[in-house]
Amino acid sequence: MTDTPPLQPFHQRLPDAAGVLSWIHIGDLHMTKAGEQNHLDLVSIVEEINRAFTGSLAFVYIPGDVADDGSVTEYRVVREALDRLQVPWCSIIGDHDVHEKSFTNYLAFMAHAKHYSFQVGSVRFVALNAFDIPDPGSFCLLDEQLDWLEEDLRQAEQEKQSIVLLLHCYPTDLKQGGDRLRRLVERPSVRLIDMGHTHYNELANDGRTLYTATRSTGQIEEGPVGFSVTNIDGQVISWKFLALNELPSVVITSPADERFITDAAMKGHIADDGVLIRAKAWGKTEIKNAVATLEGQLVQLSQIAESNVWQGELHRSSLPDGVCSLTVSVEDAHGQTAEDSIRLVLGASAYNSPSRSERDQDNAVAAWPERGLLATQLGPNKNGRKW
Repeated sequence: MTDTPPLQPFHQRLPDAAGVLSWIHIGDLHMTKAGEQNHLDLVSIVEEINRAFTGSLAFVYIPGDVADDGSVTEYRVVREALDRLQVPWCSIIGDHDVHEKSFTNYLAFMAHAKHYSFQVGSVRFVALNAFDIPDPGSFCLLDEQLDWLEEDLRQAEQEKQSIVLLLHCYPTDLKQGGDRLRRLVERPSVRLIDMGHTHYNELANDGRTLYTATRSTGQIEEGPVGFSVTNIDGQVISWKFLALNELPSVVITSPADERFITDAAMKGHIADDGVLIRAKAWGKTEIKNAVATLEGQLVQLSQIAESNVWQGELHRSSLPDGVCSLTVSVEDAHGQTAEDSIRLVLGASAYNSPSRSERDQDNAVAAWPERGLLATQLGPNKNGRKW
């Protein structure tokens, strides 16, 4: 294999023309060598992103465990695939990336720094290193990084930015620095922690912060290969796992699903008289039509120019307060269809915040197959094999 080109600076893109910020998460690669299934799947994912998603993403995210043993050979295989991406990409460090008890190979191939932050629109992304001690069993954030994080969060709050943390594992999986990190995460500005490590899809909601984990691309134990897409539409966050080669696909970006509500007072979390519906759709060919339905009411959605977002408005009419099913269906130029549904809360009196556990991952939501959440927790860190 030829020498790997130098690592280029990471220049993320702005939110789309509709103001929706979207990124794709390609789960833990655990790369070993070219020609293995995870390598072939990564190449296919890159091709699908290039074919259908390039104009609609701010970046692509790799959540650590890039190289299974942290070797130069493994990183070269990964870079050969990622260098074909037509979207900016970034990564963080996982336990497998420090199997050689060094950051040298990772920094040469995957990132210019062990931790860093960047801004997309009004959102600050903070990429953390859960292995300040370069040892696969360390799972630690030392005070130096936590001091930097606290100052970065302070600056973000001064600039009235929302915050997303990129972290390899749940904060409660950390052996050192976890208590202080959890205190920092309690700040209202921290909206989401996007993670790898679990090897399965999971969404947790502790009533303040959302936690999303995307299944691995290598060492897979449940469900089809694919990737997740996360969207921030104003104050509403949405997440969906997309199986490879199953386009078209659509995700409702606003209003919020009941399971994603962290603060009922946030705009778009509880619907009142008018329901502004926004959905983002992707296909192998152009999406030609989108329709929303709510309790028998139907509205035609219109595409927002130069974006993948479709929008329309429904009125409650005589619908009482309650939790209703809102569905958006799309059709592409070849007649292929897809749909997405959420549990929409109509009226503040209909929202009852569920009881929450202190331990972040104990707040995982139940199975939601339509979003790729199987809730079986098959993976080396819970109920799966010890890879």
